[in-house]
Amino acid sequence: MLLALAGLTYAAPAQAADQPPACTQEGFHPHPDDKARFYRCVDFSGEGEEFTRFDFQCGPGTLYHPELVTCVHPWQMPPS
Repeated sequence: MLLALAGLTYAAPAQAADQPPACTQEGFHPHPDDKARFYRCVDFSGEGEEFTRFDFQCGPGTLYHPELVTCVHPWQMPPS
């Protein structure tokens, strides 16, 4: 519900055909091929060995800003 209010959509864990690199650490990470997508790696075991990835899509017209860990308008992105 909170994600919907923030303009984000949640996608179920990705299938093999559309996977970014495997999770190696917890946290939010930009998708390597699409600036409007990002994913979160979570270690439910607390052992740092097995991660669950959750994929997200920014709302229309916005891009993922990795330093702010949120979706922003393109003019708010840092220079590339």
